[in-house]
Amino acid sequence: MKRFVSILLLILSVQCAVGIFAQGNGGVGSDAKAADKLRKAEVKKQLADAKLNLKQNKNLDKTETVMMNLLADSVNVRDKRLHATLLESLRKQYNQGNEKLYLHQNYDTTQLFLIARRIFEATQRFDSIEALPNEKGKVEFSYRKENAQLLSQLYGNLYTGGVFLLNHRKYKEAVQHVDTYLMAPEWPVMEGTLKVDSLHRQHASYIMLVAGYRCEDFKSALKYEADALKYRPRLETTLQYLSEIYHEKKDSARYEQLLVQGVDSFPRSRYFFSRLVDLYCSHNDFNSALGVTSKVLAADTTDFSAKVVKQTLLLNLARYDECIALGDKLIAQNDSVSDIYYNNALAYYNQTMGLDKGPSNKRKEREKKLQCLYRKCRPYMEKFRELQPNERAKWRPVLYNVYLNLNMGKEFSEINGI
Repeated sequence: MKRFVSILLLILSVQCAVGIFAQGNGGVGSDAKAADKLRKAEVKKQLADAKLNLKQNKNLDKTETVMMNLLADSVNVRDKRLHATLLESLRKQYNQGNEKLYLHQNYDTTQLFLIARRIFEATQRFDSIEALPNEKGKVEFSYRKENAQLLSQLYGNLYTGGVFLLNHRKYKEAVQHVDTYLMAPEWPVMEGTLKVDSLHRQHASYIMLVAGYRCEDFKSALKYEADALKYRPRLETTLQYLSEIYHEKKDSARYEQLLVQGVDSFPRSRYFFSRLVDLYCSHNDFNSALGVTSKVLAADTTDFSAKVVKQTLLLNLARYDECIALGDKLIAQNDSVSDIYYNNALAYYNQTMGLDKGPSNKRKEREKKLQCLYRKCRPYMEKFRELQPNERAKWRPVLYNVYLNLNMGKEFSEINGI
């Protein structure tokens, strides 16, 4: 009997809970319906206001903002009326701005290009909504053809806008315009109606690279890297920008590749030559650096600075006789370049290292050779000191040892007192 009573109580409690839950659901449903009714009323009101503004060509920017805010609500996002109204407000804004420019009235050209791009953005969103199946599972494109025609008419403004914005240092906006210009032909709304010739695509990619670099948006700058490299009229600049970006990204392999391509394509450019030599020298790869220098000199045998670099590399490779011979030739051409004297001085001085050690029966021979090397080193290092008096750390240690080993008391006392 007790068991029966317990079961009965359990059934009653469950029924009560179900009743309460049903009542609660009815309340929530009523609130949702009320909220939906208010939302629809607000949309209807805003559309009516927008229709009036569009008819009078007034408050078009405000209409744009209102439509954007309504579409930000996920419940409204599939309402084609809102998309169509937004697009119409943008189209009218564009026409107003275009007319003012045509009549030479006061108007910011930048705004016209920005509106044109917003038209493309709005159209793409609109078309993606139209591409969704309706309640019956069907896809109906009521606006695609009309919208495609509008984009076709305005398409060139994206390219022109990218150039204009870059020239006016609005780099972020230039990136956005060019990116849209390059992507739009692939949008479903265009159905292959937009075509970009290869030269315009390459130039637009170059603009994207430059603008992206200047606003430090390296991801965007590199998005169309391959096409930018195909734009021959600005290849040298393209390689420079790409080198800077990959250097900043610490991608040493790609950085080296671009510098090598730069030297191969533009051997007379100081930019690629100096950086590639510095890169190799930072890894003590003096042979590769010398190879680059030889390539540059093959393109221009009169390049004096490249010859000085070559002399320095010969010194680093311990090819002292070649270093000295080249140095003397360079001095004969220009006797005011201090580095040439310094390289020749070190070419002699470095050969003294270790000569004070060896078999005792050859001591006199070694001493004789040491004296000869110090005497030959001296005039070059003294000339370097004359040309670079503030480079004390370079010339003082060498001249100290030279004067000491040549028993030059007066000169040694002077150098010792510095």
